Amino acid sequence: MLLLLFSVMPPVSAGLYTDSCGMVWTDAAIPFERNNETAYNEELMASYTPIMANLTDSPPDFSSMTWSDAFRETCAYMEERYAFTEWRGVDWDALYATYAPKIAQAEENRDSAAYYRTLREFVFAIPDGHVLVLAPDDFGAKHADIGGGYGLAVARLDSGEVIVAHVANGSDAERAGIRFGDEVVSWNGRPVGEAIDATSIIWTPVKPSTAEGILLQKLRFLTRAPVGAGATVGIAGPAGSAPRTINLTAADDGYETLARTSIFLGREVNDGAAGSSAELKAMITNETVTTRTLPGGTVYIAVYEESYDVYQPFKAAVEDAIADGAPGIVVDLRFNRGGDDNLAAAYGGWFVDRPVFYEYGTTYDPGTGKPAVLWESWTQPRPDRYDGPVALLVSPYTISSGEGLPKVFAESGTGAIVSWYGTNGAFGMESMGPVLPLGVMTAFPQGASLDEDGKIQVDSNASLVGGVAPTVRVPLERDTLARAMAGEDVQFAYAVEWIEAQAESTTAEPSAVPTQAAAGWVVVLAALAVVAVWYGRR
Repeated sequence: MLLLLFSVMPPVSAGLYTDSCGMVWTDAAIPFERNNETAYNEELMASYTPIMANLTDSPPDFSSMTWSDAFRETCAYMEERYAFTEWRGVDWDALYATYAPKIAQAEENRDSAAYYRTLREFVFAIPDGHVLVLAPDDFGAKHADIGGGYGLAVARLDSGEVIVAHVANGSDAERAGIRFGDEVVSWNGRPVGEAIDATSIIWTPVKPSTAEGILLQKLRFLTRAPVGAGATVGIAGPAGSAPRTINLTAADDGYETLARTSIFLGREVNDGAAGSSAELKAMITNETVTTRTLPGGTVYIAVYEESYDVYQPFKAAVEDAIADGAPGIVVDLRFNRGGDDNLAAAYGGWFVDRPVFYEYGTTYDPGTGKPAVLWESWTQPRPDRYDGPVALLVSPYTISSGEGLPKVFAESGTGAIVSWYGTNGAFGMESMGPVLPLGVMTAFPQGASLDEDGKIQVDSNASLVGGVAPTVRVPLERDTLARAMAGEDVQFAYAVEWIEAQAESTTAEPSAVPTQAAAGWVVVLAALAVVAVWYGRR
């Protein structure tokens, strides 16, 4: 979401400006309860007062440079401003040395597809879902790389087995006798684990930031290849026997195997055909928030992003749940693209029973060359809050401010976070970066979200640990996988079962599930038009 903020005006009471910490929102819900977006935008702009004089008019435009020169300047710009170089152990010199020759070769050949592919390889070498390249065209590179499927998809169970999760009707895989549940032991002559590790995931529309998110995508993209490419698949035989080997050829299937393995989103969505998270969201819904009442009275609320206009319908849904005596609430964040940090903090006020520190928000100050703290925000309990059981559904596509409510739950011990996987682990303050030749834009975080002790929170570290982990981790085994592949939303079923268990409990404890704090937040993505810094509020 972009906020075009055109002037600095005195804030109108929801936040308090201080010289030491920019804007302080002691209750992040107040700007949204007030329902005055203009006043809120003025406060957001005022939070930049400490560094306003140092901000430049716009991100640099390198589009008229040679491809090689533009890449060199972009690397230098990102190295100067990227908020997580040490946190994630990014070696900028090594990255430049690896990818600059490939950019030069693409330029020499005037190969736009190779140029764009290399740029994606470069940003995917940095495990941060907020480090991106965005282009109006992929120049045919994606279809050339992964347009073919082998008629099967795989998944890795909690036991460590890699099994066949899907076999396409009428495919060569089906004709070869491959069936759901068959164990895959090798791929193209390599042990399947090695083959998975070597799989490229540069075409996933929502870039993963944690080890488990990366593994999920590697499993999904293992069975994608150029149309016409061959693969040799080793399927385990009976105990003590050699695996049978099956030769398959990749066919153009419209990314069908990716659509069939999108079960972690709770629905089938062809994210292979999507070029960005925005395109993927459009495949799911045109709404920013949807609600319904389930049999038995539990209320379901799906939130897809944190834009200002989401709060009122979210509030109305919670108030209706309270008025109706709902036995529980399920909040589905499995495809939440992020947006406004304070809005994510505001959601939490409807469920927590004590104040929760949300974040110190920082950004790069070009004047000092160091990060500056621009705001502080808190989640405060609403006086009329919902006090029944609440289950959050999350996924590796829960990114940015979408990770904010799970962060609040994890830190406060509220409710349950239900999933096969944790959230994305990209919680920094995303900004637009340089513009490159062929209309390619870049984005990366120039600021971080800090906890009350001033430490980076939620963003994955150099060991790929981050995001917010489930407190109720749904088992991934043959039975649950089969149910999901048959169309059941298994994670949702576990969330409802958890709520029902709380209602049946005779104890006063809201949950017997241990909580795991794993930081979080999102982004003021402010496209400061005057200042022309594009802050991508996660």
